[in-house]
Amino acid sequence: MIGNENIWKHLQEIVGAEIKVSESPKSVEQREKELFIELLDTVEIAWKQEHELYENHGVDLQGFSQYLYHAIETLIMLKYGAFKADIFWWYTLDRFDADGNLLGLEDEDGKVYHFKTHKQFYNFFKKLK
Repeated sequence: MIGNENIWKHLQEIVGAEIKVSESPKSVEQREKELFIELLDTVEIAWKQEHELYENHGVDLQGFSQYLYHAIETLIMLKYGAFKADIFWWYTLDRFDADGNLLGLEDEDGKVYHFKTHKQFYNFFKKLK
């Protein structure tokens, strides 16, 4: 941050006025979407690799990883609330059955949603109340 302060000070000296830079709402939304999808990818990869390591080599990392998953869950709850955190974890861990078939998420009106991509899930997730 110290380096950035020097840059801002130098720019203000050149321009001769206070500079205010703000990110557009569209840019903020795009960044949030990209980070959310990256989080889904990262959690899925970690979960799959952890379970493959256990199944193939008998190495159990759950004693270590449970705290990381708990930290992620807590942050998701802080950002989106408990209800949306439950939906996040369903999508991440339970959207496929044991045979690898895609399962749907049923809302209280009986409508079933199937998410083939993280982007589809993100768009649904953002609309949840």
